[in-house]
Amino acid sequence: MTVAKTGLMVFLFAVFLIPGISTNAHAQGQDLEKQLQQAAAAATGESATAKKYHLQYKLQQGESIRSRIVHLVSMDTKIDGEFENLKSRSVSTRVFQVQAVDGEGNITLTHLVEDAELWQKVTGKEEVRYNSKTDEVVPESYERLAESIGKPLAVIKVNPAGKILAREDSVVQFNPGIGVLLPRLPDYPIAIGQKWYTPESVRIRTKDGRVKTIKLRKLYTLTKVSNQLATITVKTQLLTPVQDVKVKSQLMQRMQHGELQFDLAAGRIYSSRMELDERVVGFNGAASMIHYLSRMTEQLVKPAPSSKDVSVR
Repeated sequence: MTVAKTGLMVFLFAVFLIPGISTNAHAQGQDLEKQLQQAAAAATGESATAKKYHLQYKLQQGESIRSRIVHLVSMDTKIDGEFENLKSRSVSTRVFQVQAVDGEGNITLTHLVEDAELWQKVTGKEEVRYNSKTDEVVPESYERLAESIGKPLAVIKVNPAGKILAREDSVVQFNPGIGVLLPRLPDYPIAIGQKWYTPESVRIRTKDGRVKTIKLRKLYTLTKVSNQLATITVKTQLLTPVQDVKVKSQLMQRMQHGELQFDLAAGRIYSSRMELDERVVGFNGAASMIHYLSRMTEQLVKPAPSSKDVSVR
């Protein structure tokens, strides 16, 4: 697979696919996740008098929640003395259509992408652009993507903490680790400074053709609460020791860090920023190098005011 094709796949995954482990993998990690949550709570040792906050998703049946997603990527690759740079940008509107909320607060929602504006430039090649709102002619490299706009990508059911209970994908899902559909929240009230973890497992093919399972985890820390907005930092940690540079190059997209803001009153993500800056040398020969930079931001889009809303603020 060429570097250009790899970059395009990153584009497609960032805009259309649901990052996150599969339902089976999630079930396998539940015991470990519970242990990590308990260990984090015990290690923090907050006093009984510290104010605690219960972070829970509180989506309402019938509402459509829109977020503007911007994903920027720059990838430099050097193999056999040849250098190539790939730059890409995607701006899209992601929609969660809430189908049902049961008595326990479990949420069933449909995920889709409402629109997308895409751009990509590779060294020595013409840039490629596509705007789903204005362009009638679709570039060949974006045809599959264009066919999916406005169509359900998956139906997912989660509990109030974001744990996946069921999921039905309308398209084949791949998890490059670019982002998280609904970040996992702790099952219990927490104080500022407390941490919680979610485990991940990644299957990687080594240079001799074997498949190896790599374990990672996301570390979340509640750092601040102001005006009903909780600020949470996120860091990806590698648990399995990895020396093989070829394996490291396959893990690059997962080693993200950043922060998100959670609206405690509305029970949803208000904004997030995830970044990545990884470099691997020797993944395809001693002089080879790959340097991957990315930033993904998410911002909740406020619904348009109703014509009946005449309130003055």
